Amino acid sequence: MESIKNPLLTNSLGFAGLLPFFAAAWGVYANVPFGERSASFLFLSYSVVILSFLGGALWGKAKEIGESAVSRFLLIVSNILALTAWSAMLLGEAYLSAGLAVSLIGFISVYLVEHKTQAILLDDMGSAYLRFRLTLTTVVCFAHLLILAMIH
Repeated sequence: MESIKNPLLTNSLGFAGLLPFFAAAWGVYANVPFGERSASFLFLSYSVVILSFLGGALWGKAKEIGESAVSRFLLIVSNILALTAWSAMLLGEAYLSAGLAVSLIGFISVYLVEHKTQAILLDDMGSAYLRFRLTLTTVVCFAHLLILAMIH
């Protein structure tokens, strides 16, 4: 039977992690500044934190599964994701739309990597966890597209 480990906590933390995306999106819609930063920049900054977190999770999985082509792939991808998040943040200072687009591509990439490596990466919780991640990724990507539409 495929199941998510610690399902209540995992689901609660996963869905709670969407709240800052929603709050920042509302801030963009309502034109609410956050100190000297815009709500759209706040959205981007949270986005890159979560993207970096997901890259770190892939690094951790790579270390768990031991020496293999998949673990090397995950180590490289985790570093690419960290650099992607950093570049999105750097772009966001002057080119917010580009930073948001880079971050959006990063989230899609994380899901595709998890999907591609699910047999090794996700052990006995593959399809249940992947459905959960698809839901979260879809919401996050939609939020990115919403912000991009609102700032243009």
